[in-house]
Amino acid sequence: MTVKEISLYHLTHIQNLEGIIASGLLCDKKAQGRSPRSIAYPHLKAKRQNCRVPLAPGGVVADYAPFHFAPCSPMLYAIFKGYVPNAPGQSQIVYLVTTVGQVLERGLPCVFTDRHPLSPSVRFYNNPDLLPQVIRWDIMRSEYWHDTWEIPNRKSLRQAEFLVHDYLPWECVVMIGVYDSSMLQHVQSLLQNAPHKPVVQVCRRWYY
Repeated sequence: MTVKEISLYHLTHIQNLEGIIASGLLCDKKAQGRSPRSIAYPHLKAKRQNCRVPLAPGGVVADYAPFHFAPCSPMLYAIFKGYVPNAPGQSQIVYLVTTVGQVLERGLPCVFTDRHPLSPSVRFYNNPDLLPQVIRWDIMRSEYWHDTWEIPNRKSLRQAEFLVHDYLPWECVVMIGVYDSSMLQHVQSLLQNAPHKPVVQVCRRWYY
């Protein structure tokens, strides 16, 4: 797999999809005024507003639309277990999938991290050619990501992020993954009049 072929995954509530189709996937700072349905821990969203990005294009983490490098993230597990206040069930969450190539071909400013961006030991990078060396792909491919004696930071490493500055255009979304056939039909109905229609697939293995 080449760098451009690397898939990137963003989780969102189905209620947000119409707005994303119309305006693209906005960074948290831009999305705040549009009353999106949040599925994140409130205290972590607040911390992202103040977490500085030390490389160009700079700013804070909340200035970027975030993506993971694998499905079945620790964040989704927390939602599945009911740890996130006011979060919906898994069936109401959809995956927006793009690729590194989609981002680079449009010249969108981006950075990425080697672990959770709020980790004290996080490192930021803005050279996508380093992705094969920096990201722990063995952990991304693993069914399990809990910390172990051998790798005590495995959970944080699984939460490395690819961050697209400002927003990701809707046209960059190449696929939408959903929980079941009912949600597939719902998403397809929302896409009927969309100028760009990504493939929609039931991806039950991407959920807990």
